[in-house]
Amino acid sequence: MRILLPKIKTKKADRLIEQIGLKYFLRLSNKLKSQKSIKLTNISSDKILQTVSHNISIYTVIISFLVGALTTIPAVLFELSFKNSYSLVEYYILLSLVTLVFLIIEVVTLYWLGMRTVYTISSLTGYEDSQEKKLPLEYSVKNMMVRSALELEDPAVEYLGIDPQKYVSQKWLVVRALLYKAKIVLTSITMRFILRKIAMRYGLRVGFAWIAVPVTAVWDAVVMHRTIKDAKLRLFGYHLSQFISEEIITDTLLQTYSPSVKEGCIRAISSIMVLSKNYHPNSIILLIRLNQNLAITDAKEYDNLDDFLEYLRLATPKEQHLLRTLAGISAIFDAKLNRDEKMALKRIFAEKNEQYINFCIELKELLVSGQIHQASSLCEETIIRDIY
Repeated sequence: MRILLPKIKTKKADRLIEQIGLKYFLRLSNKLKSQKSIKLTNISSDKILQTVSHNISIYTVIISFLVGALTTIPAVLFELSFKNSYSLVEYYILLSLVTLVFLIIEVVTLYWLGMRTVYTISSLTGYEDSQEKKLPLEYSVKNMMVRSALELEDPAVEYLGIDPQKYVSQKWLVVRALLYKAKIVLTSITMRFILRKIAMRYGLRVGFAWIAVPVTAVWDAVVMHRTIKDAKLRLFGYHLSQFISEEIITDTLLQTYSPSVKEGCIRAISSIMVLSKNYHPNSIILLIRLNQNLAITDAKEYDNLDDFLEYLRLATPKEQHLLRTLAGISAIFDAKLNRDEKMALKRIFAEKNEQYINFCIELKELLVSGQIHQASSLCEETIIRDIY
């Protein structure tokens, strides 16, 4: 069977940074060989995964907090000690140099810490597997985890005519990127302004320069926590999508449905993926892996919600259950639901909205907490059970 792979579009700068990160990831891998097989049965129990990954997260967040604090203190000390020792121009030049040097140290240290952390998390389940050969290189575990650690955007994807960002304004994407880069500075300035107003009101005298230390430290810790959470979600989603495509929705199961249900599966995933407005790898990998079984090659507007709803209306109750479950899985694969997704799911789930929403909530909690075995069992039980 011919394997249809998507076309990947990656920004040149992101691709270069990703390759640098990948080389470091592979260097770590060469020092300690990971388990080759990553079948779900080879992965440690949920309790072990939760305990180890939770401890990794705590230690990394604490270190990130300290890095943020320690690299901010020199600039604050310089500001307080030498503000009146130089001319205004000399002072700001020297302050900028001190800030820049320690900012570079901070960023390099945090990226190094992030890479080490996502590598350690990846090693909990193994990441070298022959199944990755069926996926684009950009969606191997190694590449996904490197992008998560370096906070790089996931590449744009062209697959079966589906465009996850067809409803997203390109201007907004640029603005969002700029705001993201400026958030630490904006947070620090805002906090100083608020506290200065409070102090003026109550006649307090405080060294407001020091507010930059806890602000930066907390922000670094928050960003690292988010990075680890995203890395775990990608890793567990990778394994869950493999389990769904290889162990649940098999050729044997598909034979119990009408041939048209194959197209319905593609529509169930892509309709929600477009409304999420991002290229989150979990949904894309599930789509690719399922289609390797479904063997659909025609490019259509599979991501049209109204067409999917019409398809659902004409489907049998058994088919409706499968497609609604797939839509729910795709919706929570990035652990968040935007307004458009919630409204779409309400229409898709129809009169059984509460039942499927409860399934989505439970699956999300299991994935986020690292209970990959429980998440897999929940998906299997929900898909194959006869509730009609």
